[in-house]
Amino acid sequence: MDTTSFYKPGQSVYVAWHIWNIAADAAKRATDIKTTYPKACTTDTVNAIIIAATATEAFINELSHLLSNLESTDKSSQQTCHSDLKSIGQLLEKQEEAHIQVNAKYLLASILLPRDALDTGKQLYQDFSMLIDMRNDFAHPKVNKKPPKYFESFVNKGWTYNAKTDEAKLVGWMFQLETPEVARWACRAAHNIIWNIIERFGGSSENEIQSLYYTLQFQWGKTRNDERVML
Repeated sequence: MDTTSFYKPGQSVYVAWHIWNIAADAAKRATDIKTTYPKACTTDTVNAIIIAATATEAFINELSHLLSNLESTDKSSQQTCHSDLKSIGQLLEKQEEAHIQVNAKYLLASILLPRDALDTGKQLYQDFSMLIDMRNDFAHPKVNKKPPKYFESFVNKGWTYNAKTDEAKLVGWMFQLETPEVARWACRAAHNIIWNIIERFGGSSENEIQSLYYTLQFQWGKTRNDERVML
């Protein structure tokens, strides 16, 4: 197949939403398997965790590129706002070049962009940080004698195998996390942190920034109330 007809040379390709969609599909498969086989260990949960976390990385990197390439046609006082956003994009790109952790990039973006900085003590950021920790643990496993700290929070929600209401008996905390509830949670954690950043561009009167905001809303609007990831 001749793939050259699908894109133009030098054209930027943005895939963060597509990556998130793959994670949501994995969560849906986990849900379907659990429905058919109630005692099944839903290994698609691992896919959902790793891919949802990857989507957050893709989004912040793509946003950095979009901001650093803003071209304003407005010569009014809004030019200052535009220049600031362009500088923020360039700074975020440097963070990627320096291999800064994705958590730190979101925190930095929230500090520099409009609205309040992310509160590391609130659920929005804590869920996101937990998702990244889980992705790291699943993608780079080590021999551990006890579960990570976040494991207990899923146990308390009743979202693990070996919960008091579950007859399945599995060993190993990774296996116990392989439930559809955890898969759907992972997708929502990624969705929520991404939308927190998107909404910061609302309300601008500059055409280029409005266009950016509408583009992001159009792409990610499909993730709102997505039945594949709802509890």
